[in-house]
Amino acid sequence: MLTFLKNVFKKGELRRKVIFTLGILFVYRLGAGITIPGVNVGSLSSSDATNGIFGIMNLLGGGTLERFSLFALGVLPYITSSIIIELLSMDVIPALTRWRKEGNTGKKKKDRVTRVLTLLLAALQGGVLTYAFDTSYNILVDTSIWSYIYVVLIMMAGSMLAIWLGDQITQKGIGNGVSLLIFTGIVSNLPNAFLTTYNNLVTYDSGMWLDIAWYVLFVVVYLSIVVFVVFTEGAIRKIPVNYASSTSVTMRAREQTHMPIKINSSGVLPVIFASSVLAAPRTIVSFMKASSTTKMINTIFNYQEPVGFCLYILMIIGFTFFYSNLQIDAEKISDDLKKNGGSIPGVRTGIETKNYIKRVLNQVTVAGSLTLCIIAAIPIITPIIWTQTENASLSLGGTGLIIVTGVALETVKQIKTYITRKEYHGYIRK
Repeated sequence: MLTFLKNVFKKGELRRKVIFTLGILFVYRLGAGITIPGVNVGSLSSSDATNGIFGIMNLLGGGTLERFSLFALGVLPYITSSIIIELLSMDVIPALTRWRKEGNTGKKKKDRVTRVLTLLLAALQGGVLTYAFDTSYNILVDTSIWSYIYVVLIMMAGSMLAIWLGDQITQKGIGNGVSLLIFTGIVSNLPNAFLTTYNNLVTYDSGMWLDIAWYVLFVVVYLSIVVFVVFTEGAIRKIPVNYASSTSVTMRAREQTHMPIKINSSGVLPVIFASSVLAAPRTIVSFMKASSTTKMINTIFNYQEPVGFCLYILMIIGFTFFYSNLQIDAEKISDDLKKNGGSIPGVRTGIETKNYIKRVLNQVTVAGSLTLCIIAAIPIITPIIWTQTENASLSLGGTGLIIVTGVALETVKQIKTYITRKEYHGYIRK
């Protein structure tokens, strides 16, 4: 670890990239703590902004929603826009499908459309959030139409600024900018979660040492979950691939080639979408007058209830299969192998290769979906078994932990790749 950190800050260019990235993240967290002018957050408790779909938004933003800060929307409109454009590119809109096949040129066109859609979604989400919270909690000092427009415009500007900061990290820093912004927001809440859990578990009386032992157990459980998530994020299924070659030397070198398929190739998206789908109806009825209908909706779509929990698990499994097949195109992989003279041992090229890759992907996705279900169920089951951890349940496992570990592993991998490339470059120059 120490050697890794030494290598990071020893390389001049890498050191500048890391410092630049940390500076941008500091600016983002600084803006996250500034409340939008004209908003009275004193009337808004933290629990009001952590229920339903608002809880997911608050988690991804690092508590920005409960403070109604400049970055209250964060990068969520951009994420939603990217997913929508990606789905529409799957033979739904011909232009987007064509751009998808045009390489960098098509990617730039899709990015421009994504940014426009992001702006529209930011306006929609900002308007809905402002109206909903003002109706229920009277957060606006001035309730005129111009005050609504003013707050929404600031939220839109904050969201676009957050995306721009993420782009700067991607271009001039290290790692994926948007992912690092979400990572920073979630990590910033961890100290408060541990402190809250400590205050809940430890009482300064005759049984204090027993309470401290329980808290140590909590930390051990948390670290165990982290290890489990790291293991699942790095787990892959290797498919051997052979390439035709004119020389036996090259053939022997290429016999070791393999095609890696991640156990969890869909990432955290299935958990986020399943949570959002279940949370949306409950969020809507929370602003309605209580009745038997609203009570029934809360019971059905509450994943802390048996019916809601089953729906939650089934949705995670379904979304995992959907996004895995979206991320890995078996037909395209089969065509690429055929064009490059590659083949899977014991499998004919063409249709059989495509079917084989699909079959392996589905088998792997079964394990990946079950893993996601286990991780997603941890913050639901833990407070029931261990009531003192209720306030830390959102950080203990689930969406936040998957995002944090995934982003951390990917960033460290990029840094190691950069260091290795520089070392080889220096060796070649010598």
